[in-house]
Amino acid sequence: MIGNLSHIAIAVPDLDAAINQYENIFGAFVSTPSDLPSHGVRIAMVKLPNTTIELITPLGKTSPLKNFLKKNPEGGIHHLCYEVLNISKARDTLIAAGLRVIGDGVPTPGYHGNPVLFFHPKDCLGALIELEEIGLLKDHERHTHPIQPVHSSSPSESFRGTESIGISFDVDFKNKTPEDNGERE
Repeated sequence: MIGNLSHIAIAVPDLDAAINQYENIFGAFVSTPSDLPSHGVRIAMVKLPNTTIELITPLGKTSPLKNFLKKNPEGGIHHLCYEVLNISKARDTLIAAGLRVIGDGVPTPGYHGNPVLFFHPKDCLGALIELEEIGLLKDHERHTHPIQPVHSSSPSESFRGTESIGISFDVDFKNKTPEDNGERE
């Protein structure tokens, strides 16, 4: 029923500091932060060759992350998100198996605009689980927030990525033309 791991979410008390660590210390590619008011979070995505990390921090006075960070002031892993083809069917199957959905059970748009739901960690081996409906769309069709560097002149001068079909690529920000990169037409 569940598909690929969409992302691992890490709650952080200071999003700018977390972005700095992933971008400047770890050398990862980090998106420009986006607000998701319906979920009470501000998000930046860290794109790695084999997965995505979602850095999240509270947004607004009623953010559900405030309690998590009160218990974990340094931050920590908040949830795992899995892709599903049909979120209503997945929800009904999991509820029938005894899992509790958080909230009213009605999916809401997540970061990519796709419907999402969360399941209680007490029913999921201690982990908060998010399901994200991807339907039958291809990866490039479902991402409404393209991954972009946080800074236009990133100190991370190159990054390595992997597309969902398994094609690996390298981008070098130091060299401006294909000839500079040793490529020939």
